[in-house]
Amino acid sequence: MRIVGETVERSGTEPAELWRLWRSLHRLFPTWALIPESFVTPGAWGYLGLDFLSGFRRNPTTLKAFALLDGVSDALFDGLTALAALNARRQDQLLRVVIVAYLTVPLSILALVAELAGADLMSFVKAHQNITLWIALTLTAAPVGYMMSTWRSKQVIGVLDLIRIERQQRPYTALELRDE
Repeated sequence: MRIVGETVERSGTEPAELWRLWRSLHRLFPTWALIPESFVTPGAWGYLGLDFLSGFRRNPTTLKAFALLDGVSDALFDGLTALAALNARRQDQLLRVVIVAYLTVPLSILALVAELAGADLMSFVKAHQNITLWIALTLTAAPVGYMMSTWRSKQVIGVLDLIRIERQQRPYTALELRDE
């Protein structure tokens, strides 16, 4: 890699290929599709009993990921797994911030206002039920959205772990790729 002016020139194609694969992989797991898929995929129905893997392996997104990564070199696959693990850690960090910011702060303010002007607050809520409902839904939607996104990031790691296991490529899980 060398810097020329304001651009970075890379030698080789692996980083570009890695990022292309990452984009293709994460597009298979859109956050918005989590709820509908929760009712119709084999993995969703596999959350009963002992075996949580067989249904997960038969999910359409899992099958597409297997097809996408068929024939990918071990080194490129390791890089992709490391990206997925990093993404999941960042998702966890942001989820914690969102939960604190969207739930703790508004609830603390609400408790303070209720304490200081309880009767007036209840009068406002009764008089403005629509806006109160929208405020509550908005404050709930962000944490729920980030929880869904975090779930998906873990699902990507799970799929990569399945692929790694079936390829008999060690270490068998993304968590084993980093020291903690």
